[in-house]
Amino acid sequence: MSSTIKIRKICQHCRLEFIAKTTVTKYCSHKCNQRAYKANARELKIQQSKTEQHIPEKKFTPKQNPDSNFGFATFEYLTVKEASVLLKCDRRTVYNMLKNGMLPSANLSIRKTRILKKDIDALFEMLEKPEQPFIFERTVVEKIPLKDCYTIGQIQKQFNISETSLKNLIKRHHIPKFQNGRFVYIPKIDIDPILNKIRSNSYCG
Repeated sequence: MSSTIKIRKICQHCRLEFIAKTTVTKYCSHKCNQRAYKANARELKIQQSKTEQHIPEKKFTPKQNPDSNFGFATFEYLTVKEASVLLKCDRRTVYNMLKNGMLPSANLSIRKTRILKKDIDALFEMLEKPEQPFIFERTVVEKIPLKDCYTIGQIQKQFNISETSLKNLIKRHHIPKFQNGRFVYIPKIDIDPILNKIRSNSYCG
């Protein structure tokens, strides 16, 4: 049995009056029903967009870079890798500095080289100071036979060390030296233990 109900209603989309056949009818036609559905879907998307804009963004906390020097800049002892990061250079450069005696180190065991941070700081203090003339001192060391001494050039060639690094090494360890003619001589007994230790550390490091 078909319904004979006829109710005057206002279309919720086009706002025109129409005769509804049921009590739950909201729209005057199928076209208004579709248009209302699309309008509601569009409004829902707009509301969702507004809601998302008010969601507080998560604070980004960058991970600490393992190569950053802020973590170990206050350490008393540094590894070769940490020293290279602190100096912003390649590790091979640090190894060369250790080999040439420019940077002292302690070798705890195989691949366990440690460098004092104060020695790295001293590098820059030394660079900031004007280079002093290389003054040759005449002392009792002149009595040592020349065959028991090296010249500066011999040390550079035999131990592969630069002139600047050698001067710093002599100054740091207070190694005696003397000049005979146009050559500067350094007793082997004083320089050999230091240079051999540096060479040994560079091979183990």
